[in-house]
Amino acid sequence: MGTDSVIGVQTLVAGLSPDAAVLLLTVGVALIYYELNRPGSILPGAVGLLTVLLSVAAVGQHGVNMVAVALILSGVALLTLSLLRPTPMLLSLAATVALIAGLRWLPKYSCCTAVHTGVAVGCGVALGAGTSVLTRIARRARVNKGLDY
Repeated sequence: MGTDSVIGVQTLVAGLSPDAAVLLLTVGVALIYYELNRPGSILPGAVGLLTVLLSVAAVGQHGVNMVAVALILSGVALLTLSLLRPTPMLLSLAATVALIAGLRWLPKYSCCTAVHTGVAVGCGVALGAGTSVLTRIARRARVNKGLDY
């Protein structure tokens, strides 16, 4: 990779707004979910990973609020728990709310570079509710195959 391409990637990352970074993150996670659902089609997973990494780098350029990171990680933990065990829908709702709040306040200096509420709500609901639906479908499939009880 030459210096021109490194400078081009740095310019791309620095030019992304926090809204665009959160949207890229959501699209990247959706592509990774698609790859997990249809293993073997390598391109969606690779593009998804690339977009997630670019979005994380773009948010890092603006500074990261650690409380927001803790909220996002707690939302991911709750969604992971619902993958491992049957949980009430209230936990999925709490995870979605944690994702929305975490995405909304992710940039450290929110006076100038905030994620707009509509973008945070849309992406948080897509990630939280989408993950919840996919984990419930996966759990039902495992029960139908006799793998879980």
